[in-house]
Amino acid sequence: MPDPEIKEWIALLKDALLGLAAIVTIFVGVYGVRAWKRDLVGKELYTAARKLVKESHLVCKAARTLRQPLWPYDKRQFTDEEIEHTTENERWRLSEAEGYKAKIEKFAEELKRYESAMLDLRILVGSKIYEGFLPFGRSLTESIERVNAYLDLLQDFSNTYFPDSPQIIEAQRQLYPSDNLDDELSQNLADSREEGEVLLLSHLHRKSIYG
Repeated sequence: MPDPEIKEWIALLKDALLGLAAIVTIFVGVYGVRAWKRDLVGKELYTAARKLVKESHLVCKAARTLRQPLWPYDKRQFTDEEIEHTTENERWRLSEAEGYKAKIEKFAEELKRYESAMLDLRILVGSKIYEGFLPFGRSLTESIERVNAYLDLLQDFSNTYFPDSPQIIEAQRQLYPSDNLDDELSQNLADSREEGEVLLLSHLHRKSIYG
C-alpha cells in the first residue's frame, strides 16, 4: 500500500492542479469576455462611424439644395380668386417665402438625422470627433441663416420689395450657391465635412476618405 505521506502529497498535488485549472478557467473566461466586449465595441464604432459619414453626406447635399433657387414645382400655385385679390409682386413674395419655409422643414429632417448620428458616436468615443465636426456644423448653420435673412426681407411688408430690388438681389447673391459649387460657403461645407470624416478613418478601417 502507498505510504500515508505519499498519499498526502498526491492529495495536495490534486488540489493544487484543480486550483490551477480553476484559475486558468477564470482567466480564459475573463479574457474571453474582454475580447468579446472589444469586438462588440469595435463593431458598434464601425457602424456608428459609417452612419455618420452617410448622414454627413446627405445633410451636406441637403444644405446645397436648401440654398438653391426655387424650381417651378416648389412654388405655390394660386387660385383664380387669390390672383384676383393680390398683385403679381405680392404673389411672388408669398410664393418665395412659402417655398423656402418648406425647404427649411425638409432640411430640418436631414439635420435631425445627422445630429442623431453625431450623438450616437459621441456616446461611444467622447467629444474628439464631435469637436472635429463643429466647423461643418457652423457651415450648416450659416446655410440656414442665409435663408432666414432672405425670408426676413420677403416677409417685411413695411417695405416694398420687387424681384429686382437691390436688397433682394444681394440677399439672393448671398443665398444661392454657384453653378460649380465653388462659392465660399459651398467650399467650406465640403472641406469641413471631409475634415470631420478624416477623424473617422481608423474606425472605418480605411486610410483615406477616397477609399
